[in-house]
Amino acid sequence: MVLLLATGLAACEGPVGPAGPPGPTGADGTNGEAGVQGPPGPPGSGADASLAPDAPTASIELEPAGLVGLVTDGTGLAVTSGDVYLIPAADLATRPPIDLSLSPAAAAAALNDEPLEDLLDQRAATYPRAQVAMNGQYRFTTVASGSWFVVWRPAAADGAHLPGGSRCRGALASASLVGQRLDIAVSGAPSAGATYIGSTACIQCHGRHRAQRSAHFNGLQVPGVRGNLQDTSAWPRFDAALADFDAGRTLYYFDCDASAAGPVQCSVSASAPAAPAVVSFELRLAHDPTVARAQPGEYSVTFANQRRAEPPARYDVALTYGGALRRQQFVTRQRNANGTWSLFVLPMQFNHDGDAAATDPASRPWRDDRASRWYDIAAGTLRRPGGDSAFDNRCLGCHAPGFTLRGGAAEGWSGRAVGDPNGEFDLDGDGRREEINVGCESCHGPGSEHVESATRGARIVSPGLLTPEREMTLCGACHSRPVGVGGGGTEAPLSAAGRMPRPGMRRGDYLRAHTTRIDATAADGLHPSGDSRGNHQQFTDFIRSTMYRNTTLLMTCSSCHDSHGSDLVPHDLRQSASDNSLCTDCHSTAAFTTVRPHVAMTTTPLHDSAPVGQFVCTTCHMVGTAMPGAGIPALRDTDPSSARPVQHRHGEIAGHRFNVTRRAAITSQPVAFTSACASCHQLFLPNP
Repeated sequence: MVLLLATGLAACEGPVGPAGPPGPTGADGTNGEAGVQGPPGPPGSGADASLAPDAPTASIELEPAGLVGLVTDGTGLAVTSGDVYLIPAADLATRPPIDLSLSPAAAAAALNDEPLEDLLDQRAATYPRAQVAMNGQYRFTTVASGSWFVVWRPAAADGAHLPGGSRCRGALASASLVGQRLDIAVSGAPSAGATYIGSTACIQCHGRHRAQRSAHFNGLQVPGVRGNLQDTSAWPRFDAALADFDAGRTLYYFDCDASAAGPVQCSVSASAPAAPAVVSFELRLAHDPTVARAQPGEYSVTFANQRRAEPPARYDVALTYGGALRRQQFVTRQRNANGTWSLFVLPMQFNHDGDAAATDPASRPWRDDRASRWYDIAAGTLRRPGGDSAFDNRCLGCHAPGFTLRGGAAEGWSGRAVGDPNGEFDLDGDGRREEINVGCESCHGPGSEHVESATRGARIVSPGLLTPEREMTLCGACHSRPVGVGGGGTEAPLSAAGRMPRPGMRRGDYLRAHTTRIDATAADGLHPSGDSRGNHQQFTDFIRSTMYRNTTLLMTCSSCHDSHGSDLVPHDLRQSASDNSLCTDCHSTAAFTTVRPHVAMTTTPLHDSAPVGQFVCTTCHMVGTAMPGAGIPALRDTDPSSARPVQHRHGEIAGHRFNVTRRAAITSQPVAFTSACASCHQLFLPNP
């Protein structure tokens, strides 16, 4: 009956009219009753884990004059052993400077290059210590007045964790510790038997990640092809060089000098140079559209000797190397006599910012890269590079996760990396793709035990929870100038077994097992000022700065850079450097936040009339001192003493010593003066 009545009423109604405008918003209702609190989540394990609030756990009785807390790892469970130490901040002020000229053995034994762990080795018995109980809790009954670094150290039998913890990077005043609870999250550690499984396995649980849009994931590619783990959308001109292959461009190598210092031994032009230039050989670039995409032969380079009558030598381009940082090189693969494969970098580099009219051959759109490996300049004949110059031996270890090097200079070096169904390239020719770019396990360690563990979150490295020196060693092994023990003794820090250092390794252990030289020298990699002049030397600079070792905040790469990449800020920075906020977050006194007082104090108050936007910290304190590419155009001096204007350039790689090298060094390296000062003070510029 009810149904019939409702139906009848509906039949008598007219069509629904248009909705009227919304009425005024009503008053907020009263809050409902709070729901039941859910279970606690695991502690954070990323670079910002130290900033995360303490995980909610069972209450711990506080110490009115002391400090208590709970130690957990990536599983969210209590770590039931180890010790928590309070290291006096003042002890970090008395360390001598780091000496890059030491032998690895001497540097490993030194007590000044690992800020926290060196002090624990030397003075642990004198520091306040609280043993972690079986319930994961630690307890200091008293905390003396002062400023302290709070560091967790695993027990000798604990192979599942690494030292440091989420509270070890910043010094804490005793007033902020006394009577408080301070929980500590620590990093896991794979065992020596753990194996690499590839980034695809990580993505199965963690999902696609912005790290795939970082330069680390995109260093090596099949020409013009993006692997499933790669995204180059941040760099619209990433493959600009391939247009010259499409056009069949010829590169002329002339005025070659085998004794020239550095990689540029010939001048290169995309048009035939006029006399009296002497062309030694030509490189003819080609793209064959009839070859299937990403197959051998699609892109190629042919060497044509111009000094001797000999057949041309053709090489397929197997990989491009770089593209995100304003330059790109090209790699060919050659079969060795024993059937293995070796990769070699062809003697050509494309500079995205190159200037065809540049007087410096290194700053032109195409530049030479060690021509003498491919061409005997004295004899005037083509040749194949020697075995020790193989890319596998010299470079690949820093790029490919789970890397292993086999072979030798005579039979050829052959690299192998972790197999991955979404890998970019079949590196060793065994029919399966391998991951050949920095991936998840490059920083988090081999993941086999992590994915197989019955407890979620176990047995994986969390770099942001390590002691700062261990995190810096993770990055610094490749962002420095070591000479490896294994392989052909190149800058890849390979052990005697041809393996790279594992994430979480202590710097001393790395120095003993992976390098015969701790870093760059004045003869190889440093300007006379001590600033770096070579590529990937950020760690070389950083460990000599007060950012690495001080009494307040022990910084690491991830203090300024997002290890997983950034979609919004260049160079994967956490914040923009252009507004100084990345610096003034810590340098927060008025002299720095307003900038002008600092500039007036270090230069002259006459600059007060300059727009404040011109005062950018990094302009003076992080000058690009290394120019592996064409360099970044700086001041163009239009009033030189010579007839031709002078284009000054800064390097692409910013200095990480945070010092200011003065104008007197302008004849030997880029300095702040050419961009920060010389636009008004051109008369001070030297002119070639």
